[in-house]
This record gives sequence, C-alpha cells and structure tokens, in this order.
Amino acid sequence: MMKVNILTLAALMGSAVMSLAPTSPVQAQGRSPSDVLEIAPESATVVNVIDGQTIQVNMNNSIVTVRYIGITAPALNQCMGTAARNANAALMMGQMVRMEPDVLNAAPDGALLRYVYLISGPMASEELLKGGYAVATISPPNLKHQAELDALETVAHRALLGGWGVCGWKSTVATTPGIEHGTCYSMTAERLASQGNLPELSVLHNGDCVTIYKAANPVGPAWSGDYIYHPAGTVLDGFSNMYVRWVDAVVMITVDQNGVPSATVIKDIYHPFYSPRFGWDYSPIPGSRTTELQTLVPDPGMPNMLEIPNPRTWLFQDLGNGKYKALTDVFIYKSGDLRPIYYAASGYLY
Repeated sequence: MMKVNILTLAALMGSAVMSLAPTSPVQAQGRSPSDVLEIAPESATVVNVIDGQTIQVNMNNSIVTVRYIGITAPALNQCMGTAARNANAALMMGQMVRMEPDVLNAAPDGALLRYVYLISGPMASEELLKGGYAVATISPPNLKHQAELDALETVAHRALLGGWGVCGWKSTVATTPGIEHGTCYSMTAERLASQGNLPELSVLHNGDCVTIYKAANPVGPAWSGDYIYHPAGTVLDGFSNMYVRWVDAVVMITVDQNGVPSATVIKDIYHPFYSPRFGWDYSPIPGSRTTELQTLVPDPGMPNMLEIPNPRTWLFQDLGNGKYKALTDVFIYKSGDLRPIYYAASGYLY
C-alpha cells in the first residue's frame, strides 16, 4: 500500500490553512491499527482541540486535557499557530484515539502527557511534524519515540514545509541523548540552564561536541552554537569563551584580546525594604533579573580558587602553569552564538 501523509495542505497564506482535511485512513509507517491497540491501552474520544499540541478527550466519562509528547506547536497568536490548530483539529476532532504514556505522566499544569494515536495507526505528533505544523522538542524523561520524531522534523525542515517555509523557523532538531545529529549532540539552552543533574550529560564524554540551541519564543529569536563539553574536574589549558553551568542560570565566560577572562552573571533583582516588625527584607522580585559583567578573582581566603564576587561562587581552581580545573560542567565555544542565558520561571529562555 502506498504510504501517504494524512495531512494535506491545499493553500497556505500567512498562518491560516485555507483547506485541510485528512485523507482516508492509512497505515502509519511501521504500525498497524492492531499495533496501536497494543501500544496504547488508554482509549478516549477527542471532544476539543485547543491548539497544535493540546486536545481534550472524553475518557471514562471525564473530560481530560492531553498534551502531545515530543513536539511543540506555535501558540495561536504566533506564525502558523492557527494553521497548527486547524491541522490538529482536522486530524483529531471527534476521533477515537489510543494514548500511550511515557515516564512522566503529567505536566505541571495537570495536562496528561501522551503519544496519541488514531485507531487507523498514525500518531498525532508524527503527522503534525510531517506537515511542518510543529517542531520536535526533547522533554526528558519522556524520550521513548524521540529519535523518530526528530527524523520527521528534519524531513519537513529540508522541504520547507509549513512553518519552515512560511515563518522561517530555524532548526530546532532535538536529538535524543546518545543519538548524534551531524557531528554534535544536541541540548536545549533551557535544559542547560535548569537546576540539578541532567541525564543528558551522563551520555557525554570529555571533548564531545554539543549543539546548544534556543527555539524561537515570544521573548527572543532562535539561535544556536556548537560547544565542546568538559565535565567538572577537567583540567583546562587556559581560559576560552565558554558557558559554565551554575544554579538556574549559566555563567558566560568571555576572554579579551589580552587573555583576561570576565564572567557575565545573571542576577536576581532584590528590593530591600524595612518593616518595623521584621526589619530589612531583601527578597527577590519574582521574574526580575539583570546581567552583570564581573572579573574572575581569587578567593581572599583561598587564592587558588577563582570566584565570581557577587554572589561569591567558586568556578575554577588555579593549578598554576596556566592550567585550571573546572569545578562545574563547562561548554567551550566552538562556533555559532554565545550570549547570556537564563531559564525564567515563566518557562521562557531569556
């Protein structure tokens, strides 16, 4: 049987689809309807389509919000946002579906995270990627089908389908850790700026190339760059332009023409005020941050430890003879973009 894309684009102007309808049911690549029944035991009927990646279903006589795993569709007020929602509705509205969970069951807002399949076989995330209505997005620990989704994004991107041609999307291929894209692994800047240990780093080796990228969002353009990863404890021969992982931001180290390093630090803005009962309060203003250029200086008590002065944080140990031990993970600049970044509570990368 000839395999066809379930989404057809008859005409596209701006971000609106003039005519979009599913083809007759066809077998999804590598799956048959019986496979879907086995893969995805949860059954439901789609009763509402919110946007290009979110639906509401009637499951066990309850209305439940479900968000597709592995993709990000544009918001309704963004380029291709309406088109993505229309494509999702043409594919899913009124359909009986099967839903497959991954490791993480739900998003912080309560929406279920699922791979959603039509009974005829196709997965919604795959079909939206094929038409250029969404981009592949890595969302650890939900990585079960990420390699397949990434590959579909690459095909749509090369063909300039949907948002790739209309909106000028830049590549946001989110390669699953352990699967190489080109010559580098891939990691979102949002993940790099998150707190705690990252599972992605466990598959990297000292000296691996890593593409760090930021997808387009309302607070800034898309960008990406290639970096060389060195884990904490690595001995470096001098300083280079690099990122240093630190708390919920990323310290950017830049080296001037004389080889002197400086650190661009993302800081919370505090608003000190005095209360007769509680005294001075130096709590941070939620969501308010600024960048500050600081010189790396020796710790007064331990001169071999180089720190950023405010807030005082050790970043490197001076071993002498121009060698420095990294006290946290570093990503040395190779090519592309290098700019201050931090992941805000709003969910956007600044």
